Amino acid sequence: MIHYLEGTLKEKSPSYIILEVNGTGYRINIPFSIFEHLPSEGKKVKIYTYLHIKENGIALYGFLKPEERDFFLNLISLSKIGPRSALRMFSRASPLEFKKAVMEKNLTWLVQTPGIGKKTAQRLILELGEIAGERLPSLEEEGNIQDGIAALCSLGYTRSQAKEAIKKALEKNSRIKENLTSLVKEALKYV
Repeated sequence: MIHYLEGTLKEKSPSYIILEVNGTGYRINIPFSIFEHLPSEGKKVKIYTYLHIKENGIALYGFLKPEERDFFLNLISLSKIGPRSALRMFSRASPLEFKKAVMEKNLTWLVQTPGIGKKTAQRLILELGEIAGERLPSLEEEGNIQDGIAALCSLGYTRSQAKEAIKKALEKNSRIKENLTSLVKEALKYV
């Protein structure tokens, strides 16, 4: 996983940016809500990324804050919501405003968001509300733990199954969190 990219903003549009890093230009899809917060072209910027790989292509998604990317990862871990859908959802508001609406169970606000109908909004409140409301410092602070949970979710496990497996793996060996591959391998024994 590419955790972040730091370089010169060569081009920006409401849906993507071109970021030059050491002579290579990366096309990074962004939510519209961060467009106005980007620096002007030619300036340095740090973008927290998610690399999405599937059979017919590779896409890079970017955010200005790691919390925004983490919430995006939580969102795409839900069934029937892919990265493009999640990005459309963030076109109306920042990921943090979106999270607030989920926490407040604001169904009316959510259904006004592009790509979200009543059933999807109810599912988001139910499934994502649990994720958004959790504050487990040991799990929130460590990047490898979050990446491990995301990896297990991408293998088809639910977020709660992934978290439980990671917890059990850490109970067996707390130092395992220093190596993402080892953490995921150990966690797979508990799902």
